[in-house]
Amino acid sequence: MNANLSFTNACALAAFIFIPFLSGTCHSESLKNMEPNTMPTTVGERAYSATIRRTSYGVPHISAPDLPGAWFGQGYAMAEDRICVLLDQVIKVRGQRSRYFGAGDYEANVESDFAYRHLRLVADAEKKLAGLPADIQDMLAAHAAGINRFVAVADSGKLPGACRDPKRHVTVTPADLLAIATDFSIFLSGRFLTSFLSNAQPPQAAGAPVSPPPAVPADSAKPGSNGWAIGGDLSESGHGLLLAQPHFPWEGALQAWESHVTVPGKLDVYGITVPGVPNTLVGFNAAVAWTLTVTTSPKATLYRLALDPGDPTRYRYDDGIKAMESTDYTIEVLNGAGVLEPRTRKLWRSHYGPILSIPAALTGGTADLAWNNQHVLTYRDANIDNDSMLAQFFDMAKATNLEGLIDAHRRWAGSIPFSNTIATSVEGKAWYADSSPVPHLSPAALQAWQQAKQSDPGVAALYAFHGIYLLDGSTSRDEWLNDPAARKPGLLPFERAPQLLRSDFVFNANDSHWLSNPKQPLEGFYALYGDERQPPSLRTRMNALALTRQTGKFSLQSVMDAAVSNQSLAGRLFRTGLVERCRAAKSVKIGTERVDLTQACRILANWDERFDLESRGAVLFREFLSTFRPEAGGHEDTMMSAKDKIFARAFDPAAPLTTPDGLAPAPKHGPDPALLALGKAVQTLRQAGIALDAKLGDLQFSQKNAAKIPIHGGQGQEGILNMAAYSGSNDTLLPGTQRVKVLNPATGLTDQGYVVNYGTSFLLAVELTPQGPHGQAVLAFSQSTDPESPHFADQTELFSKKGWRPCLFRDADIEADPSVRRYQVATP
Repeated sequence: MNANLSFTNACALAAFIFIPFLSGTCHSESLKNMEPNTMPTTVGERAYSATIRRTSYGVPHISAPDLPGAWFGQGYAMAEDRICVLLDQVIKVRGQRSRYFGAGDYEANVESDFAYRHLRLVADAEKKLAGLPADIQDMLAAHAAGINRFVAVADSGKLPGACRDPKRHVTVTPADLLAIATDFSIFLSGRFLTSFLSNAQPPQAAGAPVSPPPAVPADSAKPGSNGWAIGGDLSESGHGLLLAQPHFPWEGALQAWESHVTVPGKLDVYGITVPGVPNTLVGFNAAVAWTLTVTTSPKATLYRLALDPGDPTRYRYDDGIKAMESTDYTIEVLNGAGVLEPRTRKLWRSHYGPILSIPAALTGGTADLAWNNQHVLTYRDANIDNDSMLAQFFDMAKATNLEGLIDAHRRWAGSIPFSNTIATSVEGKAWYADSSPVPHLSPAALQAWQQAKQSDPGVAALYAFHGIYLLDGSTSRDEWLNDPAARKPGLLPFERAPQLLRSDFVFNANDSHWLSNPKQPLEGFYALYGDERQPPSLRTRMNALALTRQTGKFSLQSVMDAAVSNQSLAGRLFRTGLVERCRAAKSVKIGTERVDLTQACRILANWDERFDLESRGAVLFREFLSTFRPEAGGHEDTMMSAKDKIFARAFDPAAPLTTPDGLAPAPKHGPDPALLALGKAVQTLRQAGIALDAKLGDLQFSQKNAAKIPIHGGQGQEGILNMAAYSGSNDTLLPGTQRVKVLNPATGLTDQGYVVNYGTSFLLAVELTPQGPHGQAVLAFSQSTDPESPHFADQTELFSKKGWRPCLFRDADIEADPSVRRYQVATP
């Protein structure tokens, strides 16, 4: 899933828009020069207390006599493991990075600050707090108090080096946490547009920024997941089974954090969240288990405004003219002498939302998306005012049966920001729904967009790469429709979302709703929910095949085995035909060199079609595949295009799990593209000094302190459940995993091998029974981000061995853990 971003075409522009510029060059500044917080610090006078028990691998089990105490304990435990990330994100959403860290390379911190001030996350959060349900107000206040209590009592000298200096410690407020939750909500919408938002200035505007943000590294991966819910008809026990396999970053703001929270008679939930967001986003209780997968449905729409010829801050709308709203924002920037300098910038909004400007230099001439005298871009985000996400997850955590979990979705319709929900229950039901907020467009708007997609390269490219809808903002025809049944104006009512209840299974692997269960395809849904009767990705097919070709019924162990089997569907589809052609040809001419393929043929003939640590041939096949389909750039969806000429058998909607199939025959004239790709793979590996039969485990690793821990798994284009890849973005200013010399951007091959800091993150398999849940899990990157912690790499080593550990849910099991460590936390 690594993309080789080139700004010479509009598809690459779309990649740039929806992969954030995250100040990668500023990581070395890690939390320096921080001054005392100047934001409001009051988090309430209530007294809180909780008990924390840390079991093996550092997993915290938080218990309290009341809910506020539990959220306080969760905040405290989260700060123990993630304090540097928490402080970093608070400063980011406040728009204060420049105040503490200076302007940053390419003025990245300045751009981030202006963007976040313009998004108004903290200001809006302060206004919304009083209107939230009482439980959620308590949650935010108590969680903030827990974080602050940890900072107050912690020995600064024992904190991670990135945030050890007491001058760097800000006081967290409930509004900060609500802002971070909103920032998480807009992760796949407005948050990815910040570089273009902060630079949006009218043509010839005095003092407009002159340096566009640099291109992000060609290595950022799109978050994804596999999610299985297996019902009683397909499980050995007759009860529900869940597989949660999120593919998310192993570092930074989206690095998952695991906990177990218990309040007798009120709450008992186990799972993960992300730093700064209370609750459990993926997990289980005694009755239900659920996971999330990123949807294909858009959460925002871009609009192109036709401007008033005499004034580029006014735009046409139907038969009239609307004026943009402007706001002057002032930030403080720490200069090299340690002095704070004020900077002010005027930023703009349309009635849809913030104005954007994408510099013409980044479009390669294929699409003009900069602010000029004729037009400008703006956008509307379905998640920017999503203030019910926390309430929905809280109600899900309290559900006593599957109907209760579904009721939480009905009550807070479309509050899960960018995900499908896959859930199962102790009674053996399995449920799927696209539970995200989706813009509601009229048939006329959709028809006009379809026509524009045929004639406008920019519209077509934005949709082709990431499903981005570019609409005409100068007509009310393209406004979002208001339905009284929807949670918010402009959204689709939840009743219209794709949903499926089964007693065998449902699943999703980031394709649309269509094949949630291949026996009952979901068809005829509103267009923005995603494609139907179109080729699924290889990973989706591999998931579906694992579910439908199981011999007998599923046990907890068979689900666990499937998650890390590392079988490659691409290998199954291409290997045999490639070996036959390779053996017949024996060599291939590339330029002036004739490349001997004899050894490559032998290696691929013996390859087990897996990406295990001991697999020989996996590295060679990966390099072949990237060259065979170079435009795929690591993106799994492009492997399955109906226009591909690489398959012998074309896609058939009636057989979506078995087509397309086979290696397309060699052309009658000219070189064989498959052999050319294999020859180039041979050249690449030999030039890198890598043996053609190198074991994957000798090259693919996660760096933990001085250790390189071998990591099994594959990339999206290889059709594997277990993802292992690299992402250059973590949305913090903290040190991240760096690569020096990249030899093949499409595969992430470097002079050191394949560096992994993204992929299977929290791997969970859980079976729900009347006697209680039985869960097994592994947090692939480990629980603590402190390099000096014993839990910084222990689970990474466990994951490397395909190991799992029990999810200790019952009190007796927690107490029986040989590593259990108990301590009390409380306000003074």
